[in-house]
Amino acid sequence: MYKIILIIFSLLIFTSFANAEAIKAGIKYNEASARTEVFKDIQRKIEKDFYRKYKKDPNRVLNIELIKNNTFIVKNSRVLCPFYIKDTLASYAVMYVEEPNYAFYYDILGNLVKFDIVDGNTYPRKIIGYSRFGNLISAALEIDDNEQFVYDENGKLIAHWVGSEVLNKNNKAPRFIKLRRGNN
Repeated sequence: MYKIILIIFSLLIFTSFANAEAIKAGIKYNEASARTEVFKDIQRKIEKDFYRKYKKDPNRVLNIELIKNNTFIVKNSRVLCPFYIKDTLASYAVMYVEEPNYAFYYDILGNLVKFDIVDGNTYPRKIIGYSRFGNLISAALEIDDNEQFVYDENGKLIAHWVGSEVLNKNNKAPRFIKLRRGNN
């Protein structure tokens, strides 16, 4: 359960919110077509050389102190995003200004938990999540500012976001999960 919540929240860092229903070109996606698009040409394994220098957060002590002081942007350096369980900091993400298409997620001890690679700067775009060992764990297709499909490594739908709600197969928010994207 924690893994799924972490995956969903991690993918949401990159998302802004607006009220659009389709890509400007008029293309619409459903669960199957979004799955096909997001899994097309993605790497299932990333070599350790790529993420080796991110296995430990070199700024862990400072980053946690900044988060505790509600400072999430370190000018010309990085953006921090905390994740809480109840009111306790459980983990945090770091996005470096010089590498805006990557997000690295750490536990409170500064150990890499996972990382995301954002493929593209325009919609639709892919956000691919990898474990600390470089294995594929999630794939998301952001259709536009308002819609996103999220899949696990096997292509099973985890979530379909429309606006601020996650929907089930009947396009309704499940009773057991009423999540909001953004400031939670």
